Amino acid sequence: MSEPEVRKSRNRARADFLTGAGVTALWILTRLLMLRIFTLPNASYITGDVKYYHFWLTTPGLPVQQVLREYPVPVIWGMKVLVWASGGAQETYFIVLFAVAMLVLDAIMTLALWHYGHRCGTVWWILFVLAMGPLMWFRFDMVPAVCMGLAALWFRRHPSACGAAVAVGAAIKLWPALLILPMIGRGRSARRRLVAFAITGASLALASLLAAGLTRTASPLTWQSDRGLQIESIPATVPMLQHALDGAGRYLVALSSYNAYEISGPGVDAWLGVSQALMIAAIAAAAAIGWITWRRGGLTHRSAVLGAAVIIGALLVANKTLSPQYFVWWGAPVAVLIDRLDDEPRRPGPHLARARSICLAIAGCLFCTAVLTQCVYPLSYSLIIAPIPSPWGMALLASRNLMAVGNSGTVRLGAGGVVARHDAGEGLPPIANHADREKRESPRIPLASWPHGPRHEVTSNGAG
Repeated sequence: MSEPEVRKSRNRARADFLTGAGVTALWILTRLLMLRIFTLPNASYITGDVKYYHFWLTTPGLPVQQVLREYPVPVIWGMKVLVWASGGAQETYFIVLFAVAMLVLDAIMTLALWHYGHRCGTVWWILFVLAMGPLMWFRFDMVPAVCMGLAALWFRRHPSACGAAVAVGAAIKLWPALLILPMIGRGRSARRRLVAFAITGASLALASLLAAGLTRTASPLTWQSDRGLQIESIPATVPMLQHALDGAGRYLVALSSYNAYEISGPGVDAWLGVSQALMIAAIAAAAAIGWITWRRGGLTHRSAVLGAAVIIGALLVANKTLSPQYFVWWGAPVAVLIDRLDDEPRRPGPHLARARSICLAIAGCLFCTAVLTQCVYPLSYSLIIAPIPSPWGMALLASRNLMAVGNSGTVRLGAGGVVARHDAGEGLPPIANHADREKRESPRIPLASWPHGPRHEVTSNGAG
């Protein structure tokens, strides 16, 4: 190498090191800030769910059929490992170990984004988790979120691992099973994704059946269907506002037998019906996305991840049992959408640039939604569940729900626009049919041939 090339190489290595060190420092500082938020009196009570898990997992004599019936059986297996590692009856150790496990998953997602060259997405993810707050350490929703994030990253690079990640997420929270629909197709990679999803999912389902039986395996579905209208759900927004303005005491907010605050009163049954109709529409939309994907032989990377984000948004808006931690489901795939994806040119045309701008708008809206979510729960929750809800608390809740609905609409608009421009052939990477996809998957330039390790894997036809 010539002297200028050596100097350029050293400068690049120095810049990469300093950038990585800065991002590492940002991650550490933001997690320390989350710890400080956790110590606040109106936030430290969020360990209640983890204590609930520990109680059921350590109650002697209970068979698996009666333990945490609202969660899929694989969740019990994972938590049993934490119980064993924390010494069984030691509740405090279990809480700490649970939080550390979620923190490790957060770090894994951060490292994965950075490793695959998603620099802006890495920073956004770090700040997004801060916006969600320490609640992320005391709920296991980080597990399906990271599964979906890794699946989005591995969509083209590791299709089998992508399908397996979606299946693992589905085994933990059920709903991610729908996210395989934007990832199907007739090409070789799509088949590998689908086969890995089917094998992994079937193996986990069979293991659950053998370990706990059909009734226990299906219990999470019946548990959710029997619940009422949770006060934080989007369909509950109008009844909660009526409750805040009602002076006659016609509405009641109380802790239900499902360990959630639910509202009852005039018109609540109608809003439960709205929630059910929205959920049916969400599932129908997921099926439509799957049909469109199959008809076209597969989607591009950005279109597939946007399709997954559409499904997640529709499920969140429709969910009558919406809890604050669910918004992290949205965060991981959105973090992937911020940067250039594998099948996109380094110099985007005007339409691809617009698609990226829409994705940045989605990320901005979701970040604001996360900030409002933490303000609602845990910081202002006592103001919302009070006999007469505080105007400030209700303003926060209504704003968060409106922001979530708006973000869901923006995601749908972005996904529809990207696919429509593909149909018109307006400068975006083409939707690959079977022959094109096989050509795309032709021999790749070995990473070892790159002197400094490229940030993105490069195919022999020049696509990043």
